[in-house]
Amino acid sequence: MKYNPIIAVVAFIFGLGGSLVAFSLSEFSADLAVYGSITLIASILGLVGIFLFDKDYKVAIVQYVVCGMSIFVGASLVGILGCLFYMIAAVLAYIEREKSDNFLTDGFNDINYYGNEVQIKQRYRNFPTNINNRFYWIMVIISVILIVSAGVLGFAGYNYVLQQKSEGLLITNISADLKESYGYYSGGVQGTLTSTNDIENVQVKGVWYGKDGTQLAQTYNSNSFDDISADQKYQINIPYFKESQYKPVKVKIQIYENYEDTPLYTQTVNFN
Repeated sequence: MKYNPIIAVVAFIFGLGGSLVAFSLSEFSADLAVYGSITLIASILGLVGIFLFDKDYKVAIVQYVVCGMSIFVGASLVGILGCLFYMIAAVLAYIEREKSDNFLTDGFNDINYYGNEVQIKQRYRNFPTNINNRFYWIMVIISVILIVSAGVLGFAGYNYVLQQKSEGLLITNISADLKESYGYYSGGVQGTLTSTNDIENVQVKGVWYGKDGTQLAQTYNSNSFDDISADQKYQINIPYFKESQYKPVKVKIQIYENYEDTPLYTQTVNFN
């Protein structure tokens, strides 16, 4: 009985689970959808190793390893079990190499037949034959190309969407009502936010700076809204409250989507 195909199927199941987790979390970070796609494709292609094992166990080992590592890259910790089981399948493929259909003929890549080759093969069914395993190595290369393409195209599409959303954002009618009173600066910056695209899970933040460039505070929009609809107007208010010694000279208004680390949009407002 061969055990590496069984372990490969288990790896596929865990890899599939990791991709579903990545897809479900993509609402918090859109790039997780790309990682989920990489994990899903790698999980499926790992099953090709089962077919390759009987053709050339060495090719199957490489297929298992490539797909296992791709699952880890795609799903990180949630894909660790898929990666681990594909690695185990690779080890078992080596241990069980004698069970591979090509094991008896492995290494006979240049056989000289003395006599009629067809008659010899008919008479001796298990006689080694010339092997051409280039096709199976090409399958591994195709798998690598498919996995890399999923990542490259996925992130290209992701960055294009981010660029479109970024270019469609605009803050107008900016005003400030900062004033010093009783030893404190209070007030904030107001404006009108518009977008040409729908954006979900929006956060509007103000990063305040002093004269020497020191960051004084971070505050968030007090006019609460979670989502932005295209061509709608939203009033924002970035509050500030600090002791008089912390006089702000500018604020960077930043707009984030889905709790990303990099803002979609940044606009700086300077004060006299």
